[in-house]
Amino acid sequence: MLEKIAQKEEAAVASPDRRSPHYAPITSSRAARPDFICIGAQKAGTTWLYANLRGHPGILMPPVKEVAYFSSLYVPGWAKADADHRAFQVGQARKHWTLTDRPGGKEPRPEIRARVIASLDALAQEPMTDEAYATLFEGCGVDQICGEISPQYSVLPREAIRHALAFNPNLKVIVLLRHPVARAMSHLAMLCGKTPTAGRMKEIALSNWWNGVAWYSDYGNWLLRWRGMLPTGQLHIDYNGLIRDDPMGVLRRICDFLGLPFSEASFPKAREKVFEGGKPDGDLDEVRAIVAEKLAPQLEDLRQRLPTIAAGLDRYG
Repeated sequence: MLEKIAQKEEAAVASPDRRSPHYAPITSSRAARPDFICIGAQKAGTTWLYANLRGHPGILMPPVKEVAYFSSLYVPGWAKADADHRAFQVGQARKHWTLTDRPGGKEPRPEIRARVIASLDALAQEPMTDEAYATLFEGCGVDQICGEISPQYSVLPREAIRHALAFNPNLKVIVLLRHPVARAMSHLAMLCGKTPTAGRMKEIALSNWWNGVAWYSDYGNWLLRWRGMLPTGQLHIDYNGLIRDDPMGVLRRICDFLGLPFSEASFPKAREKVFEGGKPDGDLDEVRAIVAEKLAPQLEDLRQRLPTIAAGLDRYG
């Protein structure tokens, strides 16, 4: 059943005769470049995916999860927030990689430490540049592929997608989807900080902050935008619910998409909850009803334009 849905999604989301008129092939001579990116959705399992893919011997990933390079350039007002988040991640990673007294006495190989420190130095540059971004992938071995995960990329405008494709015109793109209502509820809880409450979530849902929450849940618009810019067969979609129910199946499909060998031994964290936000305090039924009402037009639009994806979300989201 899942294979049939995936085939329908490929036809719906990557049909060559429905490509955006903005698409044009781009060639690049860059040697250091991503082979794939995961563009979200936010709160749909991207942290889990990063924790698992970075352990695969055939994959090189940056030492932080969310590089957010293209969003900082092309999404108005996001540059400072993305830079601050990068700086926080770099600080945490640098503490880890510069430890001199590690538990168990296990020290990373000098060449690996040097590569990671070079990546952290590149990530610390502000403003970040194409050259710094390329540095993140310079350590990729001949038997590896490289990529990054930034859920901010889901809502990129077309010019930002073209910039990403300038690094690699055959870039593969992974999308994890979660039912828009459940995704928005988790997003609202995240915006509350460390102690989310139903009352505060309701306040945010009824404020101007809601626009950003709804933007990420607008799958119909941003999926079609990405589809229009990508070569056929370069987009893979999976579902948050299947991460819970069949995590190895999700990872097997992603390995197949990326052209990598699959082994369960490569993914020891597959069945772990890598990140789980705080459980909101209070009755969430009213908040969920508000969110469902606000997202109803987007859900109807998704059912009209991408019915197989909407069906997948109903079943697996």
